[in-house]
Amino acid sequence: MIVTKSVKGVLHDHTSGKPVAGAIVMITGGHDEHPDIASQSDEEGVFYLPAIKIPGTYTLLIKYGERSKTVSVQVDADSVLNIGI
Repeated sequence: MIVTKSVKGVLHDHTSGKPVAGAIVMITGGHDEHPDIASQSDEEGVFYLPAIKIPGTYTLLIKYGERSKTVSVQVDADSVLNIGI
């Protein structure tokens, strides 16, 4: 069953483990249609993707400083996305 839910994520530096604040996280693709959804990580690296259809696989574009990274994530009802960048 597909439902719509807000999903929490946390960005951290993959080498230091420190939270990444101020990064923009955007959904750029997925197996279901979705509106343009973006979020900004707070000082603890936490961001929320509101009203996405789950379960599903999504492509996220993460922009931070002059860098960017694309990741594919599987999202289900209990997901908290933990992403190293």
